[in-house]
Amino acid sequence: MKPIIQATQVQFNYGAQVVLSGVDLTIHPGEIIGLIGENGAGKTTLLNLLLGLRTVKQGQLTVFDQRPGSMISKQKIGSMLQGDLPIRGVTVKDMLELAAVQYPNALKPTDLLAELELTPLAKRRLNALSGGQLRRVTFALALIGNPDLLFLDEPTVGMDTNAQQAFWQRINALKAQGKTMIITSHYLPEIQAVADRICLLQKGQIAFQGTFQALQQQYQQVEITCQTALPAATFMDLPGVTAVTKTGLQLQISSEAGDATLGALVPFLAQLKQVAVKRESLADIFVHLTKGAVA
Repeated sequence: MKPIIQATQVQFNYGAQVVLSGVDLTIHPGEIIGLIGENGAGKTTLLNLLLGLRTVKQGQLTVFDQRPGSMISKQKIGSMLQGDLPIRGVTVKDMLELAAVQYPNALKPTDLLAELELTPLAKRRLNALSGGQLRRVTFALALIGNPDLLFLDEPTVGMDTNAQQAFWQRINALKAQGKTMIITSHYLPEIQAVADRICLLQKGQIAFQGTFQALQQQYQQVEITCQTALPAATFMDLPGVTAVTKTGLQLQISSEAGDATLGALVPFLAQLKQVAVKRESLADIFVHLTKGAVA
């Protein structure tokens, strides 16, 4: 299957400041990529390059086998970037209708408004909307062209809890339709839940790309809890164990090599009750990765 996006040794700099360096990335149809990284890591710059809003300084970059920003690629892309501000003096419905005429396979504005539960806002002027409402309308504008590829940069900022839930339900529906998406968000549990692959940018380079499960395997910090009459000292020398605490019958084991520790617990299983294992979340791992705790 031909990639939708192909980046090879992409570099971009502002004057002497290198923002992206040696970025290699291949994205296939139907994938959801979670693009994460600290502020200033180069996420927004990479999205701007893919949209053709910036020009690659070195390396090769294609979107739909075209130069980014070409008319062919533009008609297949929807974007929801930070700071996107539609024409604020027009109504929501008028804005969607203005956007729809730019695409050959656009969705019907009234249908999209209904699907996104925006019909009550249809006649409201954009400058009269709250920040969260404006983000929801901006999402509608990203979808109006019925795109094959979506760029969503911090999409749920400003949305209330109900709007966030509705947004991710829509993302799952788009995924079922085979849409390709690149999503950045500082709400890492959202990325963990929806992304097929995680792409971590650090200092302008890709420090990790792969599934969340593969990332978890690289970083095997776990917390194991159970109830047992065995003394805490029984577990101190097991492989990977970094700390053991015990209060009454409640035992907690911290390990930096979860699989090895769990394997070593097998002989004790008959004396362990209510065993629970908590692996690190994407947010936990992100903290360690960006602090250089793991390669």
